Amino acid sequence: MTTTTPDTVVLQAEPRRSSTRLRFGVAFLVGLFLATIAGVGAMYAYDQQYLGRVLPGVRLGSIDLSGLGPEAAAERIAAEYASLGEGELVLQGPDGPRTIAYAEFGRGPDVVAMVDEAMGIGRGGDPVSRVIEDARTALRGATIEPKVTYDADALAERIAAYAATLQRDSRDAGIATNEAGKFVIVPGADGRVADPTTVVADALAQLGELDAPSRIELTLPMTAVEPTITTVEAFNAKVQAERVSKKISITDKKDAPSISAKTLRSWITFSATADGGYAPSIDTEKLPAAVKKAAKKIDQAPVNASFKTKGGKITGVTSSKTGYKTDVAATVAKVEALLAARAAGAATASLEPALKVTQPVLTTAEAKAAMPKMKKISSWTTYFPLTIKNGYGVNIWLPAKLINGYVVPPRGKFDFWDAVGPVTRARGFKQGGAIINGKTEPQGALAGGICSCSTTLFNAALRAGYKMGARRNHYYYIDRYPLGLDATVFKSGGGSNQTMSFTNDTDYPLLVRGVNIRKGNQGWVRFDLYSVPTGRKVSFSRPIVKDVRIASDSVQYTSSLPKGTSERIETPTDGKKVWVTRTVRNKAGKVIHRETYYSNYARITGIVRIGTG
Repeated sequence: MTTTTPDTVVLQAEPRRSSTRLRFGVAFLVGLFLATIAGVGAMYAYDQQYLGRVLPGVRLGSIDLSGLGPEAAAERIAAEYASLGEGELVLQGPDGPRTIAYAEFGRGPDVVAMVDEAMGIGRGGDPVSRVIEDARTALRGATIEPKVTYDADALAERIAAYAATLQRDSRDAGIATNEAGKFVIVPGADGRVADPTTVVADALAQLGELDAPSRIELTLPMTAVEPTITTVEAFNAKVQAERVSKKISITDKKDAPSISAKTLRSWITFSATADGGYAPSIDTEKLPAAVKKAAKKIDQAPVNASFKTKGGKITGVTSSKTGYKTDVAATVAKVEALLAARAAGAATASLEPALKVTQPVLTTAEAKAAMPKMKKISSWTTYFPLTIKNGYGVNIWLPAKLINGYVVPPRGKFDFWDAVGPVTRARGFKQGGAIINGKTEPQGALAGGICSCSTTLFNAALRAGYKMGARRNHYYYIDRYPLGLDATVFKSGGGSNQTMSFTNDTDYPLLVRGVNIRKGNQGWVRFDLYSVPTGRKVSFSRPIVKDVRIASDSVQYTSSLPKGTSERIETPTDGKKVWVTRTVRNKAGKVIHRETYYSNYARITGIVRIGTG
């Protein structure tokens, strides 16, 4: 109880029981504090004891990691979960499976992460918090979930690399030509491409699971890539090309000239079209040449009317024939149109060529009108021996036979080689003599000796009063020909040719008749010319001979001939220069032709071979 006065304050003591309680409380607090201090110290000492090691009670799945240091914990984890790195990923593809071992992309236990997690338990916060966490871990324990690791980028790269090996480029179909020149199809082939995207995602999902199997099989999805030109397109192009390249007959007549299928196929190529298709195209650059070749069988030269003779008289007329000549440019255009029609589906097999009609110079009517008036106006005959030098007469008689019946129309030109045609063995010509490098070669040329024919006709035309053209004398003079009025002809492989020609410069047709005669070992050739007489008169000057060079004879001994025998291989012939002038006057006596023929004959030394064999 407290009593208060103005001057003093008197304190009255509490009862004794309250003082005891205070002392007890202070003592309890002091004790508790001391006990806490002691506990904390003990726990601190406990914490320090496991510094750098896993605290007790820490487990990784079924593994107790208590007290293990990082290296020991890592070894135990790696050993316990080694199976996570044992296995394979099998990728199924069109070329067979491809196996990727888990080790190739580092799949296995994530040891580092699990050790770090185990070591981190109870190691966070301030010392008091760690002490509390240590106690909780020791009492309750802590379990860590196992972790798996792998290199996702490495796995994706391997899958992508395998997918790249499966890629195949498509192969375009096409058309080739075989040895026979026929079209054959080269088949196309689909390409393929693999998409690794879904496989990578699926693999990553499965491999991230702890319970992933030791063998994972996945199939790479493949996509077919069609070629730009398919086999079907190539087949259709082949069908079209075969239709276009069928033989083209120029005229629908039997044995008509044509452009062969093989030739047409050689002009065809195949390529992609602008609209993405595939089709043949034909290059007609060589078409004009092909049409020209075919035209040789189509073209027909006009045939002049001619005359029949008997006993030196004209008894009738042979009819003329119209000629035809192919218009190459117009025919080419028609062939191109046919090819275009075939490309569009037509099956046209032939066409008619574009022709130009050529009328004969001497028609049947003209010949019939002239026939009653025609007479023999000139004739000339040449003798020759039948020897190896003239094919025993064949090389003279054959061209005379070929020329026989030849008609030179009014104002027309006669050319010896045009009238005779090609000189070939197939036509009957034989080897004969020729003057080569100034010497006679008995078998030096095909048709040797033919000059007897050309000289004979030359002299007949001279005496008929026609306008003369090409003429050349022989290298040396041959005495069976008129002096200064011989006419040699020849053809050489080098293109050096010599012909004999004249022009019928009258208004009437000229008929040339060749006559061959043989008596024993002697031969003659004669040309008779028939026309309407014009009253022309022909005269010749006496030959002027100058610069005569006397020939000599020589002897050669040879073992190729039997002893006591001899043969002459060259006759001595004087060299000389000769001039002969021809004058032709018309019926009124006016000179219409006058020309001088100059001949320079070489000197030839005679050669007699005497046998010594």
